[in-house]
Amino acid sequence: MKEKTGRMEGRKNGGNQPSNLPTFQLSIFQFFSLPIVFVSIVFIFLTTATQSQEINVAAVVSPRHIRFGEKARLDLTISGETFIKHIEAPQFNFLPAFLAVPLHSETTPRLEATQIAVSMAWAYELIPQAIGDFTLSDIRFAYQGTPYFANPGSIRVSGADTYIDISTNAIHQVEAAVDTSEPYLNAPLTYTFRYLYTAVLPTRESPTQRLPAFSDFFAEELRKRPPYTQQIRGKTFWVEEQTRKLYPKKTGQVVLAPAELLLPLPRGQKILKTKPVTLAVQPIPETGRPPRFSGAIGEYQISAEIERGWIEAGHELTFTVRISGHGNIQTVTPPKLPGIAGVIVNGPNPLEGTTPTSRTYVYTLTPARKGIFRIPAIEYTCFDPTRAVYATTQTTPIPVSVRPHPNDPAEDEADESPWLLWLILFAILIVVLGVGGYLWYRTGFVMPTKRIPNTEIGTDTLEGSELRNRKTQDTETEPVTPVSQVHDALEALVNSDTTENATAFANALAHTLYQYLEDAFDVSQRNIDTAREVCAHVGISEPILDELTDLLTKCDYHRFAPVPLSADERNTFIARAETVINEIENLQNTLDT
Repeated sequence: MKEKTGRMEGRKNGGNQPSNLPTFQLSIFQFFSLPIVFVSIVFIFLTTATQSQEINVAAVVSPRHIRFGEKARLDLTISGETFIKHIEAPQFNFLPAFLAVPLHSETTPRLEATQIAVSMAWAYELIPQAIGDFTLSDIRFAYQGTPYFANPGSIRVSGADTYIDISTNAIHQVEAAVDTSEPYLNAPLTYTFRYLYTAVLPTRESPTQRLPAFSDFFAEELRKRPPYTQQIRGKTFWVEEQTRKLYPKKTGQVVLAPAELLLPLPRGQKILKTKPVTLAVQPIPETGRPPRFSGAIGEYQISAEIERGWIEAGHELTFTVRISGHGNIQTVTPPKLPGIAGVIVNGPNPLEGTTPTSRTYVYTLTPARKGIFRIPAIEYTCFDPTRAVYATTQTTPIPVSVRPHPNDPAEDEADESPWLLWLILFAILIVVLGVGGYLWYRTGFVMPTKRIPNTEIGTDTLEGSELRNRKTQDTETEPVTPVSQVHDALEALVNSDTTENATAFANALAHTLYQYLEDAFDVSQRNIDTAREVCAHVGISEPILDELTDLLTKCDYHRFAPVPLSADERNTFIARAETVINEIENLQNTLDT
């Protein structure tokens, strides 16, 4: 106003007015022109200020908290109380945090104080590109060359596995993990799904868990652990777990789909998802694989038992094998029994009621004749994934005594025919006499000799063979050998009166046989398998080995089983032992020559 006034006054003082006007007229003109100029200036100023105040801009983001994978909405508007024209599109850039995708724009006319006013609205979809808290930049509007700015505020983006309630700041989170990412085929691994939360949802419904299908695995549900608390980044979380034992059914890369948790919120349902879990399933190694491996994965032990230590010929005996331990029990198969001479083996039949950590199989053994047979050791091989090695376990051999069948016709006939018993006794007597004569020969027993006078030299002489034997004894002393010692021991066993007890007799006979094997072949351990192995190594034939094994097996049986032995049975055992020793010595002499 001062400038205007100054200019007016300048124009007035400058002498530009006509000189012939009266002074009165000039005063009237000046009186009316000054207020008009002042009002014009004030009108222009107020009009400009009013127009600037009539323009309104707004930027609104909803919702303020989303999870990665969800989308937010951005609404922009520009409006005023007057007719708005020459409106430019708003300008902004939220990258790299968000990608803005235009949805639509809208023009809304309305009547304002007898004038038509127009408002413009734009809608955008915000797609998060990262996780975190973001403060959005200003958005620029332009109207008739004048810029206007609006700020949409901040927005939080959490992962797909996390939900944060803005009103209560409560955190809900899910996660999935495995104890190993490189399991072996059919080997167990543990999958754990965890739901962590700082506050209980204010709803009656509980969260619903949805685990993956596990289509490429054999899944076993484990016992659910009670909820517990855990401190994470200075906050106390309640933790609920779901655990599965998984056994991969194929090798290569296997991806476990994300697990889901449905949160029943008052404003609608939220779905939390874990990250997918990638596994690299390894095949069972070929290196070091035993030929007896049947595919059992885990750490197992094998045991065996029989219902009793004796059976009648022709009857069935139940033989039970149990495999127990830790691992994939689905891979455990029944073991294969070695062949047993004179015994029919049927089975296996799985026993009902087995536990998740064991398998039990039942076999039936039917011996065809009386005597003693031995159930050999049964081996079972499994692959231990924790140590990545093959392990073999085995049972202990079990002797079984087979008694004659009470209804066997052959036995009845034997009982009704005393002459057969006398024949058997006579045969045993012949054997005993033969053994005694052999022992007498081996011990160098000499009968008293008769001396005859020698008229030529004046001394007594010995007759024939006595003279030769005397010369042999005088010139050479027979050495002590393992075979001579065993024969002496067997002869002492025949003449001993302390062997009426079956256990004492079996102990003495077994000691004699093992002592001979130790002296003759350096057998280091007194068990049947070691003795057979050493004798086979030195060239003893299979029939002799079978006879020796049978003798030692029967000795083991009578050492522990309360079965009496008659004198004839003891003599038979001694005679068989003599025969086996002689056959071994003859075979060794043949091999030496």
